[in-house]
Amino acid sequence: MIELEDVDTDEDGALNANAELPGGRRVTVEYEFDEEFESLDDDDEEDDDDDDVELEDLPDLDAMQETVRHALARLSEEVLDAREREVAHRLVETAGEDDEALDPVEALRALEEDIVLDGVVVFGDGGLTLLYLAPEEYPDLIVYCLLDEDLEIDDLMVE
Repeated sequence: MIELEDVDTDEDGALNANAELPGGRRVTVEYEFDEEFESLDDDDEEDDDDDDVELEDLPDLDAMQETVRHALARLSEEVLDAREREVAHRLVETAGEDDEALDPVEALRALEEDIVLDGVVVFGDGGLTLLYLAPEEYPDLIVYCLLDEDLEIDDLMVE
């Protein structure tokens, strides 16, 4: 079982923690409330009173920890290694489309050496987004990798 360390909550009451995933990957873990919990502003006149979400309706810390542990337990070393390789391949492939002078073999090697899993966002429904850093190849950028139910890449975004 994945152990959560330094468990805390942010200003919205969502869980933040650290964890060690298979393969010795140390990551920051964040719990992301489902969309229905994102707006708690009582001053929003567009919402009906029936649609207001009360603070007591939010999952408690124990429920968030259970959801996070269950979601992280699905991430085996093989899955994490495969996603990391696939992210690197997709990024190099996309970069190659924009830069014909790019040597894809060299670019892939450099990115595979540089890329590191830095964080995981767990959604209320157990969905996962992996956050990668590649400080040499993509300085000051974060690579977001949304996984589908089968832990395959559903979407990839660099910001």
